Amino acid sequence: MNKAQTHQKNSSVSISYLTVVLKQHAHSVFLSSLLLSICGIVGVSLLPNVYRATTTILVDPQKIPEKYVTSTVTTDPNERMNTLTQQVLSASHLQEIIDKDNLYPELRRTKSQEEILDYMRDKTKIEIKQSPEPEQGLGSFSIAYEDQDRTMVALVTNQLASSFIDWSLKARQQQALGTTQFLSSELQKAKEGLEAQESQLESFRMKHSGATPDELNGNLQALSRLQASTQSNMDAISRLDQERILLTHAGSADPQAIPSSDRQRALQEKLRLENERWTLKRQFTDTYPDVIAVNQELKAINAKLATMPGPSQGSADNYDENTQVRLSLIDKDMQRHKQQLADLERQIQVYQSKVDSVPVLETQLAELTRNYEASRQNYQSLLDKTFSAGMSEELERKQQAERFTVLDPAKTPEKPVRPKRLPIMAGVLLVCFILPTGLAFSFQILRGSINSEPEMRGMLPPGVAVLGTLPPIKSKADLIRGKLLMTQTLIVSFVACSALVVFLFKIRPIL
Repeated sequence: MNKAQTHQKNSSVSISYLTVVLKQHAHSVFLSSLLLSICGIVGVSLLPNVYRATTTILVDPQKIPEKYVTSTVTTDPNERMNTLTQQVLSASHLQEIIDKDNLYPELRRTKSQEEILDYMRDKTKIEIKQSPEPEQGLGSFSIAYEDQDRTMVALVTNQLASSFIDWSLKARQQQALGTTQFLSSELQKAKEGLEAQESQLESFRMKHSGATPDELNGNLQALSRLQASTQSNMDAISRLDQERILLTHAGSADPQAIPSSDRQRALQEKLRLENERWTLKRQFTDTYPDVIAVNQELKAINAKLATMPGPSQGSADNYDENTQVRLSLIDKDMQRHKQQLADLERQIQVYQSKVDSVPVLETQLAELTRNYEASRQNYQSLLDKTFSAGMSEELERKQQAERFTVLDPAKTPEKPVRPKRLPIMAGVLLVCFILPTGLAFSFQILRGSINSEPEMRGMLPPGVAVLGTLPPIKSKADLIRGKLLMTQTLIVSFVACSALVVFLFKIRPIL
């Protein structure tokens, strides 16, 4: 006999042996499997139901376009969600919900407060859903809460959703208010700085009134007018002096007097030098060589005129009445023009000092103006930002900015989410059938009895033949006992199945 035939024979012997054992203990295996199955089904049905309630919160974008009102709340939505999650799931807030709704009364008697809070956090799930368009960020998120009380899960879920909305509004309003307050304080500081710069600039302009760089053209024009007036007065004095010389020369009655031609020439030279000096001083300073030379010549001619005798006392009586009147008028006009020349010279010095101080004042004014412009631009920028922040704060207060809206409120669930009883029952039935069968086979093996001819042949030494076998002999009492046992098994099975059906459909309906 080859190996394949031997293996086939052993396999058929094993299957036949198992079949025989299963027939011998059929009622025990059946009853055990039935009772274990009923107990397993009852145990599975008694497992506590876990219900879940879910609510969806939509992130509603800002109602007014951002090109009109820019929001000051620019926190990343995901970061803001993490912050809100930490706030909503904080110990104080969860403890408030637990005390308010009297949650977990049994756990509160056996576990600490921290353990209960961790248990509630584990039962709370928050799922963030991004918007289809990446630039829009967060689109919505859902909050789910699980518990054994089906009426309580919806209430707790809605409370958590309400907390998210309240915390979000409060956080956005606080951030907008904080931004407005900060900008307002910075605006006040910028305003004080701007007013200080304006005061310094105004004080500088008042202190150097008429000498600032923007008045340089006016000062130069005034200086030109004064120099022109000076020249006209000098010309007038020259004409009056010539006229007086002519009158005195024509009407002189003293033949022994010094000839008036020398004095006249000296006076004319003096007038020429004075005119030349004024011309030079309009272009150069007093230290210029030509101006110094002219001043020295004037000193010399004045010294020469001082040595010449003037008109004798009472010489005016030598002239006729008209000449005397004219000479008197000429003296008065000359005095007036000389006084005007002195006033004009003082004014010229004043305007000349203003013109000379322009470079220094221009540097100082440029620095003050630069600081003022920087302060003004900073103030204007802060003013615009403060105005924009104020509108953003008003937008948050009227809830026209981005906000959370409950899209689907949590409702009381009708069916539990756990446990999944049907798959568990199927597994329990399979185990309840395999376990008694395995116990029956194990018990039969441990008994050590011989139940078949192949088994006996395997135990005999080689060469020992089996003469014959006797089939099981059953008496009438054995048949009656078998029938009674079968009847009892059917009755027990019927009663157990009926009780299970009543339990599953009346006492503990799970289907």
